Formats: sequence, structure tokens, C-alpha cells
Amino acid sequence: MTVLLETTQGTFALRPEQPQDACFLYTLFRSHMAPSIAAMPVDDAVKESLLRMQFRSQTMTYAAQYAGARFDILERDGRPFGRLIVHEDAGVATFVDFALLPDMRGAGIGTAVIKRVLDWVAERCPIVHASVMAGNEASLRMIRRVGFIPVGEIPPFLQLEWQRPQPFAATVVATGAAAKQSP
Repeated sequence: MTVLLETTQGTFALRPEQPQDACFLYTLFRSHMAPSIAAMPVDDAVKESLLRMQFRSQTMTYAAQYAGARFDILERDGRPFGRLIVHEDAGVATFVDFALLPDMRGAGIGTAVIKRVLDWVAERCPIVHASVMAGNEASLRMIRRVGFIPVGEIPPFLQLEWQRPQPFAATVVATGAAAKQSP
């Protein structure tokens, strides 16, 4: 099911990943990981091989550990620009992965998307967990801005939690089997 997220930054689609998204997902992964290995004293072919190996490992790990999760692509006007993996279990959601292409970062789009996703997920899960790399200041600022608070640390990650406010009402548009919901 595709979910339309109406945000302060425009309307975005959250749609299930498809096999044809593999190239986009690697490009997205590479945009986040390449800077961390740029200074390695090896040639570019070795760096590319390392990135592809890390991508395959991450893909297989997420699929194995979060088999029941929603693996979604974020789109604007039919153009993919991000990924969101959300796992729900026993009334608790976990944001497994959230990533945006570089040209979509730093303009409030991530915050707007996460706010709407929280509204949508909170219909089923009053608690949402997230892990953020301790040194990832931009992600930590964004996730705190939407109401996550630190609840622990499993180095190198900070564990954060968001709780559904009371009273709660959400507006999310879903296409497919679900209909528009409003307060």
C-alpha cells in the first residue's frame, strides 16, 4: 500500500520497495557511506568493492532481522529521494533506517516526513524507537526536533524514544486498501 504524506514541505509518497529499486538504494547507501571511507589509503576500486560489500551486508541483515517490516521508498512527484524502514511489533515501532539523497537533506524535508510518519505509525504504535549514530549531529537534531528523547546508549548508537501525545489525532492519506483519515 502506498501512503501519501501531506507535509509542510509538500506531499510525498511512501511506497513499498520493489526489486527495480536496487540501483537507487545503492546510490542512496553510497551517498551516506562514501565520505566515511574517502580517506582510506586504498584505490577507488577497492573502496567501491568495500561499499558494495557493506551494502549487501546491510540489505541482508535488515531483511533477516526485520522480516515483517515495511521497506519503503520516499518519492516526490514520482522521483525517489529516500528510504524508510519501519518495524512494528506489539505496539512498538522501530525506525530501522531513514535516509535521504544529499540534495534533499538540510531543508526540513526529513523533519516534515518523520512528523507525518509518526502520525501514521502512532495510529497503531504509541511508542517509536530509533537508534542514531552518536556523532551524527544532523540526524540527532532532526529526531529531537520531532520529540524523540534519549533513553539509552549501545555504542556507537544513541537509543531514542518517542511517545504518542494524548489526546491523539492524525491525518494521513493512504491509497489502496485504506482511506483518508482525519481528526
